[in-house]
Amino acid sequence: MAAIFFAASLALRVPFRSELAYHWDSAQFALAVENFEMGLGQPHAPGFFLYVMLGRVMNWFVGEPHASLVWLSVIAGAALPAIGYWLGAAMFGRGCGIATGAVLATSPLCWFHSEIALTTIVDGALVCATVLAGWVAIQHGGRWRDVVVLAALLAGVAGNRPQTAPVLLPVWFYFFSQFAPSRGRKLVAGVTLAVLLVSLWFIPMVRTTGGLRMYLELIAAKAQFDSPKTAWGGGLGAVTDSLQVVGASCWMGLLLATPAAVVGVMKIWKTQAARVVWWWLLPMAAFGVFVYTTMPGYVLNYFPALALLAGAGIGRWSEKTWLRLSLISAVAILDVVAFAARPGWMSAHQIREQDRALEQCLEVIRATYAPEEVVICHRGQFFFWSFRQFQYHLPEYRSVLLQFDESLPGERGHKFWVGHHRRLQFVESVPAGRALLVVPPGESVAMFGRYFDVSQAHAVQGTAGRVYAW
Repeated sequence: MAAIFFAASLALRVPFRSELAYHWDSAQFALAVENFEMGLGQPHAPGFFLYVMLGRVMNWFVGEPHASLVWLSVIAGAALPAIGYWLGAAMFGRGCGIATGAVLATSPLCWFHSEIALTTIVDGALVCATVLAGWVAIQHGGRWRDVVVLAALLAGVAGNRPQTAPVLLPVWFYFFSQFAPSRGRKLVAGVTLAVLLVSLWFIPMVRTTGGLRMYLELIAAKAQFDSPKTAWGGGLGAVTDSLQVVGASCWMGLLLATPAAVVGVMKIWKTQAARVVWWWLLPMAAFGVFVYTTMPGYVLNYFPALALLAGAGIGRWSEKTWLRLSLISAVAILDVVAFAARPGWMSAHQIREQDRALEQCLEVIRATYAPEEVVICHRGQFFFWSFRQFQYHLPEYRSVLLQFDESLPGERGHKFWVGHHRRLQFVESVPAGRALLVVPPGESVAMFGRYFDVSQAHAVQGTAGRVYAW
């Protein structure tokens, strides 16, 4: 059954892969596959070292960094329903496992992030695997080999997406608290082994970054840069913003399965499995709300817990198999329609349109302007249409970011960026030459008024008003 979930999910995901970097981070991760250097924001702190190295391994087979990372997401997105099936079946029975796998296979939230180059779907699969390993360990009283597996998975989570590791610790420690006697020694051994395994990737990452001092400076600068998004830096407004993203993302992930998740809470409330779910779900959700959640993918480290609750609700809704299968089918059909057949947020249409519009602009620039004739200018860090995508996909052209990035420490945080041949330089002033001004959707060329006389700029034909020549 797990193999069926993996194969079916893989088949669903392969046709919808993004062709171009969907997000700013997608492009910078692809750049990092070629040249890992956090001091250049490739990638940004805290590093995502194992994710980038997995992309590098995948690139040996695929031969294109961005496509390699997309395939990594596709495989992780197909693995997540299989892991979810195992977890649901182990905790609440086969019916719950099937329902959980179906939700994770067809959820627009999971499906969408399986098609783009970001860390979050890999994060979700690793966290879900950790919870599965912990539950199995509890059932066997906590064997020494379970200690090794849990330590390795925690180190893997930390290397893929470091922000997740601290909020995974509550449920990780809970597993050890449920082990048979000598649990104290096993906990010490597990922590020690996890630290040793983390050092295997952390030390090379820090060396590549330029030493521990530089790494800590990058962490501090990034924390200060993100502070306005947090409860302590942005106050109630920041919390409200995060809560809205969390709520909308989880709703888009569950859709028709939402009532089943509520039923699942009532059905399993007093079981030991429920305590595992709470230790998993609540710390991560609280972190997402009070620290920050700016993108839907941030919820994927705890969304499988909600899918598990929905699976428990469907699996225990009725003793009649035909009714359970009818509910699962209804959930899956609505999910498929929501992702594959409708335009809008977190849909295949959104990915296709992003690819189409960006590719059209890239083709027009290549056909109309020689690389030595123009400088491509970007104003601000627009995540879905900006400097990093052009730096990666038009490496022969000079791309300039006309905004300082204070997430980089020292002088680099107060200079313009120039990307050329997928390398990054920091300059004091805008390079001379004819300028192409990139205008993201919803913006106007007036955004460049501080640097150019935009009255002399005209829209480049064939770019739908998203590139102006000056």
